Amino acid sequence: MQLTQQEKHWLPIFGNSGKLAMRKASWLNRKRKPQLKQTFESISSTRVKLLQGWANTQWDFLQDAMFYLATKPLEQQPEVLSQLLSRNSDFSELFIVDSQGKVSASSYKPHTGQIAASKQALEQGLSQQFLHGPYQDPRTLAPGPSSSKFHDQVTLMFYQPLEVNGDVVGCLCGRVPNDVLGDLIQREAGHIYSESGDNYIFMVDANFDPSIKPGTALSRSRFEDNTFSHGENLKSGVSTDWGTVKVAKHTEFEIRFTDPATNELHPGVRETIKNGSNLFIDYPGYSDYRHIPVIGKGITFQLRGSLDRWGMMCEADLEEVYRHRSLSHKLSNKYLISSLFSLVPPLLIAQQFALSINQLAGLLVLFSALSFFGFKQIVAKPLAKRLENMSGVIQTIAEGDGDLKRRLDANKFKPDETGDLGRWINSFIDNLEGVVGGIIYASNEVKQVSSSMLRRCGVVDNCTQQTSNSIDSLLNLAQHQQTDIVKATRSAENLQQVMTDMVENAETEYQHAVENTQEIKRIVEASAKSVNQVNDEMKQIEDIVKLITEITEQTNLLALNAAIEAARAGEHGRGFSVVADEVRNLATRTSDAAKHIGNTMGKLRVKTETAVDYMEQGVKNVDQSSALLDSGSRSDELQQAVESMFTTINMIAGNSERHSETAEQAQVTTSSLELSSQQLTRRTTLVKNSIIRLHQLVERFEVTKAA
Repeated sequence: MQLTQQEKHWLPIFGNSGKLAMRKASWLNRKRKPQLKQTFESISSTRVKLLQGWANTQWDFLQDAMFYLATKPLEQQPEVLSQLLSRNSDFSELFIVDSQGKVSASSYKPHTGQIAASKQALEQGLSQQFLHGPYQDPRTLAPGPSSSKFHDQVTLMFYQPLEVNGDVVGCLCGRVPNDVLGDLIQREAGHIYSESGDNYIFMVDANFDPSIKPGTALSRSRFEDNTFSHGENLKSGVSTDWGTVKVAKHTEFEIRFTDPATNELHPGVRETIKNGSNLFIDYPGYSDYRHIPVIGKGITFQLRGSLDRWGMMCEADLEEVYRHRSLSHKLSNKYLISSLFSLVPPLLIAQQFALSINQLAGLLVLFSALSFFGFKQIVAKPLAKRLENMSGVIQTIAEGDGDLKRRLDANKFKPDETGDLGRWINSFIDNLEGVVGGIIYASNEVKQVSSSMLRRCGVVDNCTQQTSNSIDSLLNLAQHQQTDIVKATRSAENLQQVMTDMVENAETEYQHAVENTQEIKRIVEASAKSVNQVNDEMKQIEDIVKLITEITEQTNLLALNAAIEAARAGEHGRGFSVVADEVRNLATRTSDAAKHIGNTMGKLRVKTETAVDYMEQGVKNVDQSSALLDSGSRSDELQQAVESMFTTINMIAGNSERHSETAEQAQVTTSSLELSSQQLTRRTTLVKNSIIRLHQLVERFEVTKAA
């Protein structure tokens, strides 16, 4: 350690921590330096591992909580957060913030709707796990303390990105009062140097908030108030020759670990920041912020999720550390005193009173007995009593009820090996209590999660059974549907064959129909010619009818004239004769006309019959064409094939509908199974993390492996 001349020669000459006393104590403890180095190395290493393990535990808890919250609806999140909070005693509040930093759900309901995250911290928290702090947040006061009886507004905030379906929708935040961190490194039973031992954290590299200077206090000091102080404390003020060192509310941020004589970082913090670690146990020590000579170990470290690098000092006052006197030294001195007491007084008495040899021997025996009983009562018995007390505590822990709350009374420790043994026993029990407490906590986690897994396995088993039944139904329906599909295939093949035959027959029949149509066309044309001829004959009949009509008219006129003349007859008969001749001639003409009409009608009848024959032939050809175009039987076959196919299709449709219903049911049970499997996977992750924590706790011990 690089000390200036002033830092090497700053102690006063006299006093408990003066140069004379400290040089003597250092010389008497010169053989203990390797042990002291190991002591401070162990203290610092254990505390750093404790802090890092604690931070990892909180992150694992938040990550598990994030998985659990992702399966819950929004309206249940406050209740779920409260349930999760009950499982972790270090958090005072769990809440969810959206991408704007607004609290959407919280275990402390009055904070819901508030902006509870700085923009800079939220940006970090949305991208990765982020540990913010320590920093001052008045909102920490409202939920109250968590696992520490000390409580103020200095806060550590854990930001866990909250993922839903692979998308980051906000952050799950865990609020930890910073005094929890102080309690971790200030476990009283773990203090080897009960009067002066102090472990504190300070800033080394402030990457997130550069305004925090190196050497600034980040954790509560053991001597902040009268709780553990054996004298002055920082609340009432620590007096030095250069003024009073004092805090108003809390140690964090109000103190920068400087030497009050120079206002520069005190050597332990300075060398730790410079070198990354520092170990110094030699005379004259170095001045701390109280301007008291101390020794110890400084180390730098980083917690998971934090952008900053911190340092920790594990120190003790030089005077207390070197107050130790070995049992060999003490016992030798007391044995020497006892021996002198058994010899010197008898010899002086014998010389003074001129006692005989026998009297001198009697005095020697008497003073030897007094010396023996005095040594036994004053030295041996208290030593045995201290060892017996230690043995009793160890025996109670080893074979009794395992009460790890028991400790040896540190006020009765002596500055020798028995005191060291007592302090290390207390430290061991304290460390064991912490480990066992962690194991109990992890075991309870495993128990709770295992019970939840058991219930979820029941749900999974039920869903699996339902899914299995649905799959069996699907397979049966698939088999029936396969049979129906084969039938439909055959019906379709039959339909295809019928359709092929019908197409071929239709082509042939179409050709016949075309030929018959041409024949009908010729017949109709011939009929049309016959009808035209009939029409011509009919015109001749009309002329004859006109002629007969004229004859009839003339006959009527002649008959009228004959009647008139007959009326006049008498003797004038010649007139009647003329009329009769005319009538006969007219009748002849009428007869001829009638014959002509008969002939004409005969011709007309022949023509008409011919036309009728033509028309009948046309009708027959049309009937033949109709017969050729008649596909009734084939239509019946086609209809049957189509009906068969549609029947099969309807069966397939019905099976498909049932298939769909069964598939929907299978989908529901499969979704439930998938959800249960996801939850079971998350619970398995919880168990895995708990087992990992158990393993981390257990692997701190080395045990004899079974052969």
